[in-house]
Amino acid sequence: MDAPSLDNLRQEIDVIDRDLHGLIRRRAELVDRIAASKPNGGLAIRPGREAKVLRQRLAAHAGAFPAAAVYRMWREMMSAFALMQTPGLRVAVCRPVDQPGYWDLARDHFGCQMPMVGFESPAQVLAEVRTSPTTVGVVPAPIEADTAPWWPLLASGESTLPNVVARLPFLPMPNARARGISAVVLARIEPEESGDDRALISIETPSGISRNRIAQALAAAGLPAFTSALDQLAGGVHHYLVELPGVIADGDKRLRGLETALKPERGRVATIGAYAVPATL
Repeated sequence: MDAPSLDNLRQEIDVIDRDLHGLIRRRAELVDRIAASKPNGGLAIRPGREAKVLRQRLAAHAGAFPAAAVYRMWREMMSAFALMQTPGLRVAVCRPVDQPGYWDLARDHFGCQMPMVGFESPAQVLAEVRTSPTTVGVVPAPIEADTAPWWPLLASGESTLPNVVARLPFLPMPNARARGISAVVLARIEPEESGDDRALISIETPSGISRNRIAQALAAAGLPAFTSALDQLAGGVHHYLVELPGVIADGDKRLRGLETALKPERGRVATIGAYAVPATL
């Protein structure tokens, strides 16, 4: 049997390209129908579901085509379809002059079509997200060395405050300039489970407490052991950011149990979001 000619192989690729494009158009039609069925519109991003889909695609992939390219294709589609469903959707990025990599993290995650605007500080990003429910924020991930931590601002319980809903990069890109840094996504939606998540709990106390004391209080409240805990002092108040496995809702009774277990330290406890654990190739 004769080997297929180069022209025949290219014609096969042309057929596949038409099929792929047709499937994308069909997906867009379904997204339109989903958008039309939502009575109140709202922010059309679902970071938990997106993470679940991306993990499935990466796990199912095989062959010479780079898995990172598969990831990029799906990220571009997800963001483009979110734009279709959310008029006015944009991303506010904390991009200090000396740290341009955060812009790259946001662009790699939200794609080339997404409108983005840069700000110098996390506080400015947070203000933009609070002003507009269709604005998503990207700010540096909390670290213990922060001299002005932004995340305690999320614990006040005010109605316009966003949640942490994702962590970036979800999958590091081989040619990214933003290596060695990470960010979180802020949005005025509730986090949802992806199957492998980290909840973020803020604890405020007038006096410092040990991580061992926090671990004991978590156990007494029936919560899982923490995977990390940051300790920062601001305005004379100790702020602890505790990461736990899973997604914990605001109304979870175990949070009140944690407050009780922290007494007499008079701890105030609040959940400030959750994120899907980043994927690996």
